[in-house]
Amino acid sequence: MIRVLSICWIQSLIISSLCAQEAEIAQIFTEENISLYGEASTKYLEWIAQAADPNAGDSEDLKKHLRWIALITPEQLQVNKSSRLLIAGQGSFEDANRIVSWWRQQDPLPATFDNERIEEHLYRVYYAERNYAYNKDSLGVDDRGRIFVRFGKPWRETVISLLNPRLQILPIEYRLPRNELWVYRGIHDDAHFLFVQTSRRRPYRVTTSESLIPSNLRGTRRRVEVLLAWMEDIFGQMAMQHDHYGTVYDAVSNYTALPTSAPLRPYEFSQRTIMDSRMRDDQHQKRREETIPTSTTRVYGNAIELKPQVRFSRFLQEDGSTRLETYWNLDVRDLRPSRSMLRRTRQLGQKASDDYILSIGFAHRDSEFEPRNIQIRRYHLPEGSDTEPRVYSWVTSDLSSPSSMALQWTLHWTVPDSIPPQPSTIWGIGVMNLDGIDILRSDDDSLELSDLKPLLLESANTFDGATPLVDREIYSGIPLGLYFESYFLRFNETDRTNYTIEYSLSGENKEPITTSFEYEGYTATIREYISIDIDQWDTPGPFVLTLTVTDLITGISVSRSIDLDYVK
Repeated sequence: MIRVLSICWIQSLIISSLCAQEAEIAQIFTEENISLYGEASTKYLEWIAQAADPNAGDSEDLKKHLRWIALITPEQLQVNKSSRLLIAGQGSFEDANRIVSWWRQQDPLPATFDNERIEEHLYRVYYAERNYAYNKDSLGVDDRGRIFVRFGKPWRETVISLLNPRLQILPIEYRLPRNELWVYRGIHDDAHFLFVQTSRRRPYRVTTSESLIPSNLRGTRRRVEVLLAWMEDIFGQMAMQHDHYGTVYDAVSNYTALPTSAPLRPYEFSQRTIMDSRMRDDQHQKRREETIPTSTTRVYGNAIELKPQVRFSRFLQEDGSTRLETYWNLDVRDLRPSRSMLRRTRQLGQKASDDYILSIGFAHRDSEFEPRNIQIRRYHLPEGSDTEPRVYSWVTSDLSSPSSMALQWTLHWTVPDSIPPQPSTIWGIGVMNLDGIDILRSDDDSLELSDLKPLLLESANTFDGATPLVDREIYSGIPLGLYFESYFLRFNETDRTNYTIEYSLSGENKEPITTSFEYEGYTATIREYISIDIDQWDTPGPFVLTLTVTDLITGISVSRSIDLDYVK
């Protein structure tokens, strides 16, 4: 009996601790204490990691957070399935860890130690619970709360009301229900939602425009003139918010502008128009399910998306570790900040400068995708829009196990007259994740080959001044070179190596073009530059460049390939 009481007491302490933890997280985001968002997000992940614990899993607050995760993830994803298993009490610690790992992979700014996507999600959750509460729902919110957590604050939010004075004096039985129309212009044209509350005891639900027409007004010939005025009023306001409603509004307004006469058959027109509106709304709802994402983030705000060209190559070092060389460039000459970004800059009293600062962050991630080492470099681009693009490099040494990394580019305006130039407003962000980077084999049991490093040459006769080629396109008449290394060649009885280097150009519906050379050497490792006669490939479009090293002593071959586009 004492043992049973002790277990119950311990369980109650655990549950009490979990409740206190949730209350602390809720308070931070409810009070919008931004300085503590990172700490609260860390506690949230630690809490989610306990979801498979029978004691922690019994916490209704924890289950509710798992329901939120299920809401914002597609059903076919494993993280969604893991969430549902844990909600049902059937999940494992592997399921809980999978959710934690998934959250870390959602980090939109990997060159920071905070996970801004979790912070955004938790802010949305607690905002929805405060502003769109409905306690009979499993998530504690109405449909507005669900959409808010999925997509955040709408671009435009409108309440449809009766503006026609004739309609405002109608008897109370003709009532326009409470409603809100949300439009998310930045997500997709189909991302607009009409919420209607049919009574004060019921929640706001996503519905169609027909719900704004009283049922006792839709099917009566006696008040058809009122019905048409009603439709013209509400659809006119909705068409101002989204052109989806413009067709119905145009039809009604054009009809009511005609002289009234019996052949116009107003009742039949009203029913046909309502039917047309119903069909259009049904098609929209079906299309919306297919076109809009399950959830989106606004962490980047109004910043434009940067899309640098990136290439990386792995090489083996003498100590057996792998060296990763990353090359990238970004042409800022054609980049233009969005109108909303310029407007926001003016509102803050800031100035758009003529030069930029480009920051690049490189983050190492552990097996759980948590950042362990973040390095940042900054480059000043004077007269930024006129700056010629250049190739940048980042070398990471001593990789001894498969690794995950992330790169983050941030483009700033500079603070006016700052010396040295200091970063100001961010107006461009780009991110690339390099997950599951394998290391090269360091044992000498078999031949190994580095990745291929394509080079743009100043002349086909020299490799001096060569720069890495980071994009896919290679133009006719521009000399192309390759640098590569091969390891663990065998020696013959005269202590020499004997091997061939062969490269081939291949593509769809065309015979490969192959060139081969045979060599002898004195070292087990070769470091080679070779020129590629790219103009042999006279067909514009994609092709594959494959390089093969064959050890003629052992007969072992190893190959690497890169994809390129030939442009004439």
